[in-house]
Amino acid sequence: MESSYIAGVELGGTTCLAAIAELSQPTTIVESFEAKTTFPQETLPQLAKFLKAKLASLNIASFRAIGIASFGPVDLHEDSETYGYITSTPKEAWRNAEVLGFFKREFGDFTAIAFETDVNAPAMAEMAQRQCAHPPGPSSLAYITVGTGVGVGAVVDGAPIHGLLHPEGGHMMIPPIPGDTYKGGCAFNHGYCVEGMVHSKAIAERAGVEKTELHTLSDDHDVWEKVGYYLGVLCLNITYLISPHVIVLGGGVMKRKILYSKARRWFKELNKGYLNIEKFKTEQGLESYICESVFGNSVGITGALEIARKKAYGN
Repeated sequence: MESSYIAGVELGGTTCLAAIAELSQPTTIVESFEAKTTFPQETLPQLAKFLKAKLASLNIASFRAIGIASFGPVDLHEDSETYGYITSTPKEAWRNAEVLGFFKREFGDFTAIAFETDVNAPAMAEMAQRQCAHPPGPSSLAYITVGTGVGVGAVVDGAPIHGLLHPEGGHMMIPPIPGDTYKGGCAFNHGYCVEGMVHSKAIAERAGVEKTELHTLSDDHDVWEKVGYYLGVLCLNITYLISPHVIVLGGGVMKRKILYSKARRWFKELNKGYLNIEKFKTEQGLESYICESVFGNSVGITGALEIARKKAYGN
């Protein structure tokens, strides 16, 4: 009897998740497990152990499919010798880590496994949900995560953008907000790239606190205005470049809800009316364009389950 369950694995900069769901209800997580992102040889086996335990408890031999959504950069080209690897990541312990191959060895070559970035996969889940909720829904969507790093994923006509590599919009160069003396905290010394200006470490350094203390900062702390500016610039550049129907902002830093309104305000101010789109003229319109995830904090692992669902159905 064919398994009715799928599994998802989300590899994040701070924590990694594994979860299972029924193929017929991929957005409803049955059970999940979290592990710290330490070293590949430590974290990956923990995730595999959890999934194998679930196979045993469900009394099934395999999952219909496993979806892996990983931080990057990653190699997505199936004809490459390093397909399924994490490549030049700022996390040194994970550079050149073989991810896809590890799970294939653990679960067998006959288990279908999908491998994507941790931003493209959520973008696919967000679009699928919106298309189901309000058919036909958007045909393009960009997803931005802001946390330990900054990543940008994009889906057009149901397919994630790959190309020569895959989008790395977090390292897009942007002009500093006037009066900003911070030189950027990018691990690759990109200077004024988005990630270097707004990832959690950069915010903490600006505010003079530890990363674990960011939640103690008040909403009127001036650091949030700077973060809102850089996110607004990023959203505007993405709009100029690929013109998505929706931009979704997620990740740990975006738990600071005030950032949504700040990003929208800067987006509108910097656009200066150039894109004469009706929804860009009103607060309500911008709220529908630059918005929160429909899955909340579960968007990453839901994205992993979505690519598992698509793999199970062969699309």
